[in-house]
Amino acid sequence: MTDAEIDAYLAEQGTGVLSLAQGDNAYAIPISFGYETGRAVFAYWQFGSDSQKMAFSESTERACLTVYDIESQTDWRSVLAFGTLRELSTAEWAEVGELIDDNAWSPDLKSVGRRQLSIVGYELSIEEATGLQRRPSTERE
Repeated sequence: MTDAEIDAYLAEQGTGVLSLAQGDNAYAIPISFGYETGRAVFAYWQFGSDSQKMAFSESTERACLTVYDIESQTDWRSVLAFGTLRELSTAEWAEVGELIDDNAWSPDLKSVGRRQLSIVGYELSIEEATGLQRRPSTERE
């Protein structure tokens, strides 16, 4: 995929898998994200103060966001976006709300009941992205 195709694809998608590392341990998180060229923004929904997501995010030097969709064996796309993570300040979080609203998906959390819930915003600064696709060829008449 070209850079323009990768950019358009990430802008139309809203979910992926964020891969993090802590030493020799890997941790992958299904994530919903907002996107604009060069960055993806997302929220961690935290239940309580002990968070593996936060611990792995703090120790990860280079994260990978994997985004894909599969229609069939001959119709699929995937993008790997690599970069650094940083926690967003409260002021920054307010500014990226539109990006989240544009294409991110938010879960219905009513079923979790009365738990301590907090939201922490993060940004993946995309330093490198690669993409592959296979689209069905159109038959000529």
